[in-house]
Amino acid sequence: MNTLSVLPLILISGAFADAVRAAPALPEGSYRSHCMPIGKDGRHGFIAGVTIEGRKLTATAQNYAHSNCDIPTVRLSYEGALAEIAEAEGQRIDFVQKTGPFNYTLLSDDITAYYNKNSATAGCGIDDWQTDVPRNVAGRTCAPFAFPSEGTLLKDSVWSDDDGITFARLPLDWSTRETYPETPSAIHFLRIED
Repeated sequence: MNTLSVLPLILISGAFADAVRAAPALPEGSYRSHCMPIGKDGRHGFIAGVTIEGRKLTATAQNYAHSNCDIPTVRLSYEGALAEIAEAEGQRIDFVQKTGPFNYTLLSDDITAYYNKNSATAGCGIDDWQTDVPRNVAGRTCAPFAFPSEGTLLKDSVWSDDDGITFARLPLDWSTRETYPETPSAIHFLRIED
C-alpha cells in the first residue's frame, strides 16, 4: 500500500479520535456533601453522596434525627442512567438522566412506626414498612419529596471545580422540567479520595 492510500485512513482515524476526546462527560468519581440541616426549622440532618461512572449515576442520601447528623433514620439509594450529555456555557455541563429505582430503607423501629402511622405523608403511601427492608418509592411522594416513576427523563446541570461538583437539582429536586437549570444549588459535593 502506498503512502497516498494510507493518508486518508490516518486523517479519518485522527478526526474520529478528536471527536471521541471532545465528547462531553460528567466528572467521574465519588463525591459527598457536608451535613446539612433539613426539615421543619432545620431540626434534622442530611448527607448526600454521588458516584459517576461512565453513563451511570448513583446517589445516596442519609437522613439523621438531628441537625448535627448524629443518629441515622432513613437511607435512600438511587441509580440513574445518563441518556444525554452536552456542554453548556462556562463550567456547566447539561445532562439528561433516565431514572431508576429510589430505594428507601427505614433504620429504626420508631421511624418505621411513624412512617406506617403517617403513610399518606411521610410514609410514601405505604403502611406496611419494616425496619431495614428497602422499598422502591419511585413514582411516590414521601413528604416533602415527590419521586418520578422509573424511566422518567430528568434534565439537570452540573458544575465542577478543583475540589468537587455542584448540581442544580440533585439531590433535592426530582421534578421534571423542559429546560436545563442555569444556576447551581447551594449543595456542594466534595470529591472523596479513592
